[in-house]
Amino acid sequence: MIPATEESIVPRPRRTQATRRKESDRRMLRAAARLFAERGVSGTSLADVGVAAGYSRGLPVERFGNKLGLITALLDAMDSWFQVHTARLLDGAKGMRAVELRMEAHLASVERDATSTAALYSIYTESLFAMSELQPHVALVTGRWCEGLADNLREARRAGEIGRRVDCDGEARFLLAAMRGLVIQHLLDRSDADFAGAKKILLSHLERLQ
Repeated sequence: MIPATEESIVPRPRRTQATRRKESDRRMLRAAARLFAERGVSGTSLADVGVAAGYSRGLPVERFGNKLGLITALLDAMDSWFQVHTARLLDGAKGMRAVELRMEAHLASVERDATSTAALYSIYTESLFAMSELQPHVALVTGRWCEGLADNLREARRAGEIGRRVDCDGEARFLLAAMRGLVIQHLLDRSDADFAGAKKILLSHLERLQ
């Protein structure tokens, strides 16, 4: 241990430029998510994001180029986190158990981090209207989520957990769409009781496939 008298003269390790850049990018993405949740994508400028993150108004432009670049970076960060979180949650689970765990992960997002969830749905809405150029990237990200459900449903079909005639791709699209609907409804009415009840009903839908 360094004696107390020496601590003040021993310099702390300096953070590298790459480390500082990574941290500032992370702070700007967090600020963007918070502002998107509060104001919507259209109501938020790149300058707003820079100031909210504690940096200059021009730093987001320097890092992300434009709003599309910022949004796609935020989507990718959300997707990366969710993929890691889901893999940890599944912990090797297969078939219907994996489907249930994936659904729990999706539906728990609104309870775990309502701000990021609201930001994500603001991006969904924006891609339908003001920023249609977002649609391919939104489809790519959500397509991976849908494919994860479909893969586990196919495992369940091979294992005989569900009927051989079950359309795994169609069921995966239905489940993802239903979960989106539940999340939107919860963001609108904030009723925990209604959300819990609807979640239970949706999860019971899986029994129909057996």
